[in-house]
Amino acid sequence: MSIYNFETWDVFTDRKFAGNQLAVVMDAEELSTEQMQTITREFNLAETAFVLPPKDPAHTARLRIFTPGYEMPFAGHPTIGSSIAIARARGLSGDIRLELNAGLFSVHVSADEDRGDAAFINPNLPAETGAAPKTELIEAALSLPAGSIDMGDHQPRKVGAGVNFIYVRATLENVKNAKVDSAAWDALALDETVGVYLYAEGGDAKDASYHVRMFAPGAGIMEDPATGAAAAGFPGQLIRAGALKEGEQTLLIEQGFEMGRPSQIFATVQVDKGAVQSVKIGGKAVHMQTGQLFV
Repeated sequence: MSIYNFETWDVFTDRKFAGNQLAVVMDAEELSTEQMQTITREFNLAETAFVLPPKDPAHTARLRIFTPGYEMPFAGHPTIGSSIAIARARGLSGDIRLELNAGLFSVHVSADEDRGDAAFINPNLPAETGAAPKTELIEAALSLPAGSIDMGDHQPRKVGAGVNFIYVRATLENVKNAKVDSAAWDALALDETVGVYLYAEGGDAKDASYHVRMFAPGAGIMEDPATGAAAAGFPGQLIRAGALKEGEQTLLIEQGFEMGRPSQIFATVQVDKGAVQSVKIGGKAVHMQTGQLFV
């Protein structure tokens, strides 16, 4: 039997019992893929991250990320939370480099005894990656009234920045009232797509740019409290909708309010000549638990 140290963090929040829960398993190089998936299901959180030695010794660590359903190429709140956990454990601050399945991620991180702050630059620029499901199927899957989805400039699109999502705009009221209809969800046939990202301008916080929700039953996540990977792809939807201006801008994206786990994600976007040139995703995290796994 082997013993593995783990921590749990609440990510994209500055207070405990909010944000998105994350388990981080340290020194996990001896675990098989099957064991990592099984441990993830045991934690039963949206995602669990496993820290391994980097393939390139010039980098800080390698990270593998799992949902209860499958391994992810990249995910936002595990990248933020794991960076802070690694920095705290090793006494690091400033820039670190993490090897993920979706590329090499540069992360600026600071951490103290029980909390931290991090921001990563996604090496994958957002791009439209295919056709969205039919509007009526999305409305049925999310229990939305017929005709409630924006079919103008913000029409539904499949966009990815390392991971694909379907981006859908509705009124704030409809976003808040959405609910997964399990019987209708399968008709979306979301192959190679994590879930549906439903958004509206504004929100509960007075300075919120967007209020969003993300549904991903196929990943074993009925609803996610904070989705950094989807926030990283979101500028790809917004630029196609004409909703981003030239230059640098920072969006405050709120999520998780309907779940009782309010979260805040900061997306800093650089736009030049009508194209997204860079996306940086940032947020805070709070340490919750330290423990041991006996495998």
